[in-house]
Amino acid sequence: MQRSHLPLQGLRAFEATARHLSVSKAALELCVTPGAISQQVKLLEDSVGVALLQRKGRAIELTDAGLLLRPQLTQAFDWISVALESVARNRSKSTIRLTLLPTLAEKWLMPRLARFHGSHPELDIQIMTSFRAVELEAEDVDMASWVGTSLPPGVSGVRLFDDEFTPVCSPRLLNGKVPLKHPSDLGNFTLLTSVPRADYWKVWLTQAGVPELRSVHTMSFGNSSLAIQAALDGVGVALVQHAYVKTNLVAGTLVAPFDIKVRGKNGYYLGWSSAKPSSEALALFRDWILEETHWTD
Repeated sequence: MQRSHLPLQGLRAFEATARHLSVSKAALELCVTPGAISQQVKLLEDSVGVALLQRKGRAIELTDAGLLLRPQLTQAFDWISVALESVARNRSKSTIRLTLLPTLAEKWLMPRLARFHGSHPELDIQIMTSFRAVELEAEDVDMASWVGTSLPPGVSGVRLFDDEFTPVCSPRLLNGKVPLKHPSDLGNFTLLTSVPRADYWKVWLTQAGVPELRSVHTMSFGNSSLAIQAALDGVGVALVQHAYVKTNLVAGTLVAPFDIKVRGKNGYYLGWSSAKPSSEALALFRDWILEETHWTD
């Protein structure tokens, strides 16, 4: 029989039934109904033109053809299972899976990632972004980001940077016709922020000595990346995490009009499971992260 015509569903149904000598147990293993198992076995028997199972009372027995086919199928499925497990192991050893906050991934990791990839081009990296809390023990994730005063129980990691926010804007805005020399001047500009940090402007303005200031316009975004992009485009003044705009400030694409920062107790962490064994790929990436944080301190 040609491979393209192999009745794979019927073969699985027969092999499971023959191994258990039970249609109901085969159905439970394959997550289908007993009726579906019986139908698939019947279709297989019709395809090969010979009976494979026979009933004696309530018991199931294998025919001579079934006795011949069953060990061959079991061995074949075992080989396939072993091959798939081998592929999965090799993949996991060379793949690093990260789930990070969107702006952390874009503004902190991505500018650095080329250095790691240049040293280890053989490793695969999967980066997903999410605001939700990640369960490292239950999910197929090697590393995840956290914001807080410490990491949760069962998680080891490194503190990437502190919670430190500062206003930034395009140099075009700073050098424009409307002055931006004193915090009170912010009332003439659009204030940009992310929704999760909407109250930070109030804290910053209080710290800057203008707690009653009201801006002509405000604009909030789902994440800090969008606020930073709006600042780059000259839309207004954004209050953002200082670590996310260090590169922009050095390059001059953004400027900080005031040397006043809002500092919180939280830190930004990258963590990994304390219980899971580390693959070689994860160990290499973890060591690199530790070097990066030491280098940037």
